[in-house]
Amino acid sequence: MKLRRILGAGAIAGLVLIGIPTTPAAAQDDPVTMTIGLLQDMSSPNVTVGYLVPEFEVWNLQYATLTSKAADDFSTIPGLAESWVESNGGLTYTYTLREGLKWSDGEPITADDIAYTINRSRDEEWYNHFSTVENLDAVAIDERTVEITSSVPDPKLPTMDVYIVPKHIYEPISFDDLESYEALDGVASGPYSLTEWRSGQDWTMVKNPNYYGRDNGIDRIVYRVFSNADAMVAALQRGEIDAAHNFNASSVEQLQNDENVTVVAGLQGGFTELALNGMAGGIGDGNPALQNIDVRHAIFYAIDRNVLFDRVALGLGSVGTTLSPSADPSWIPDLGDEGFAYDPERSAALLEGAGYVDSDGDGIRETPDGDPLVLRYIVRSESTDAAPIAEFITGWLEAVGIGTETTVMDDTQLYDAQVGGLYDMFVWGWTPYVDPDPMLSYFTCDQVTYDVEEAGYNDANWCDPAYDELYQQQRVELDSAKRREIVAQMLRLFNTESTYLVLLQDPDLQAYRTDRFEGWLQQPANTGPVLFTNSSPTYENLSVIGAEPPVTDDGATEGTTAPDATTAPDATTVDGDSAATTVAPVPAGEDDGGSNTGVIVGIIVAILVVGGGGFFLAKRRGSADDRE
Repeated sequence: MKLRRILGAGAIAGLVLIGIPTTPAAAQDDPVTMTIGLLQDMSSPNVTVGYLVPEFEVWNLQYATLTSKAADDFSTIPGLAESWVESNGGLTYTYTLREGLKWSDGEPITADDIAYTINRSRDEEWYNHFSTVENLDAVAIDERTVEITSSVPDPKLPTMDVYIVPKHIYEPISFDDLESYEALDGVASGPYSLTEWRSGQDWTMVKNPNYYGRDNGIDRIVYRVFSNADAMVAALQRGEIDAAHNFNASSVEQLQNDENVTVVAGLQGGFTELALNGMAGGIGDGNPALQNIDVRHAIFYAIDRNVLFDRVALGLGSVGTTLSPSADPSWIPDLGDEGFAYDPERSAALLEGAGYVDSDGDGIRETPDGDPLVLRYIVRSESTDAAPIAEFITGWLEAVGIGTETTVMDDTQLYDAQVGGLYDMFVWGWTPYVDPDPMLSYFTCDQVTYDVEEAGYNDANWCDPAYDELYQQQRVELDSAKRREIVAQMLRLFNTESTYLVLLQDPDLQAYRTDRFEGWLQQPANTGPVLFTNSSPTYENLSVIGAEPPVTDDGATEGTTAPDATTAPDATTVDGDSAATTVAPVPAGEDDGGSNTGVIVGIIVAILVVGGGGFFLAKRRGSADDRE
């Protein structure tokens, strides 16, 4: 997602590297280059530190996982492992690697790399691995066999989708030095490796000659960061880039009218939320009024999410209800009357009942201590929707007597403010993984930040022992129906008690040109995006239009469709007759995959994301625009 947004110890400063040629994508020079436009830069390519959706796309291409996810429904499929066997009552799985695996630098990929990654990431609690490996122990039986045992029942197994890192690169790096590691070694097991990153401008990935999968004929991929969504859309239409990720909803109709462009509104669990500072961590300077649940609920009732859906999202995606824990929307319970429908009169009554009245008649209520009820609102600069959402929300809050002071920040500044508790409210987004466990884990008491040097994932700045108890129950429940009911209880509790109001379920608005490459693949099939997805299968499925199929080692030519993929070159796109078509999600199968500790962020988010989050994240945090 995109996984997606937030988490991580902190962004590494961008590196200024050698220049990247800016030849338009339409000029099919040798080597073949694909250029993808987006609005969000990486925070860090270091897989132990990064937290935004863009780096999850990089990691999906650079670091293969032991098992992967099918494009159509996220079901578990072979990755580095070609097969696996269950034993020990489901606590142990033995995986057999493919023959002849090599890192891009020629070193063999062995079971020792797998065991090393799992055990070290567990011991050092790597952000993007720990929720999956926390209870695991891995042993290399021989070069092609690794045995993984869980100390507790684990509903995610046999899915094992943490990014495997090269032991020969990482072992010399101490724990103390790991956070500052630049991660530009370019050693890859996936189809591409990162070779250059110019922070705020672009980054380049080149083909891995030792990749075990299909050769798509594309020699390198350049990701170009735009500061303006309209400029990105114009570049796509001019053929300067081949695809664009997360542009304004207002550009959909314009792109639909371009015969060389296909538009996709992909859903993968990303959402946009309003976060309030509940000060559970005891750090920072959040407004004490937000610790009052009646004040929080009053804020929620004051916001008309249907207007945001119609006026900001332009009818793309859906209205938010509660936390989306998975790229599979069937995990979201029906809240009925628990969903905080727009009711400004109820909002005002809650504030009055809690002792917040406008005693001086200036339109802003005072706290019981006599201070004006004014909240600091951080507006994300790296979001195309942040400003209009802020305009609506501040207006609605003023209507019920709550004042706001807005400050614009980029993602790094907002992250620092969030972990330090130096805010009252902000809007960001997430894109979750497929398995709900990572997204749910972020809001446990263990993830609340008490020290900015050891930041946790809990940006809700809220926790509840009852939620934590349910979280521990779901993570060891092997019965799918029972686990879903536990998760539903958690989401209802979170919705009622926490400091989050989910505003929108976000589509990833993407568009790609149809004149250079074909084989664009949605994940999940028919409803998901084609880029910045949970495992990014579209790249291996692509082909260069008019080019001869790549020749395999045995002299045979390769076809278009990658193994275990679902080809959908014309799959669910935004209806050409309407710029406001909602792409309805189609539930995937029961417990269809693991956490892809790789949304998001996030997803999520983010991506974003999602947000980032999605994309996912947790996968991930991202922006509401880069679901992250």
